[in-house]
Amino acid sequence: MLAKLNEDEFKAATDLINGGLSMAKQSMEQILQSPIQLSKIDLNEDDHEVPRFLQKSGQEVHLLRTELMGELKGSCHLIFSEEEVTKITEACLPESLIKEDNEISRAMKMEFLKEVDNMVAAAVVTEFANILGLEIFGHIPHLHIMPSTEVEEYLQSQASEMDSIIHFKAQFHGTELEINPDFVWIFNEKFLDRIKELV
Repeated sequence: MLAKLNEDEFKAATDLINGGLSMAKQSMEQILQSPIQLSKIDLNEDDHEVPRFLQKSGQEVHLLRTELMGELKGSCHLIFSEEEVTKITEACLPESLIKEDNEISRAMKMEFLKEVDNMVAAAVVTEFANILGLEIFGHIPHLHIMPSTEVEEYLQSQASEMDSIIHFKAQFHGTELEINPDFVWIFNEKFLDRIKELV
């Protein structure tokens, strides 16, 4: 997707992504009640295929999908490893709940994870809406727990009717936790059109 942009358009797209991530960082700080540093962004410019994820046998990932509604169609995906999910829940939830391992406690942990995604996605979508001048908002997030080996196929199915894929890995560092989630944003062609209009 980004390969289709000229130098000025690429800078506008990068600034937009950085602004969205800045909002995501602020949301994470609100959740943790602790400062977080966003130290690195690895932006994948190879948009001809869906992102290549490390496929480890036996490892599951938690993929949170938020469908976009309004003037821009697409979906936002936030992907955590099992280890990152454990770090987030241990940093944010009561110790008594963390130690429990029953149906209720597991459900509460997953609902909390969806709320994390809801806040992060809402912050990013709001930033995009403001900069692009579009009325867009995120639907209720859906959580999919799947083997890491199935992530690419799932994203391919999500991107089949869309034109633009943006994938990047962000590193969030804080006193409470350190995580490196994957962000995958899939949009229709209107996203590129609006980027070009910014220049």
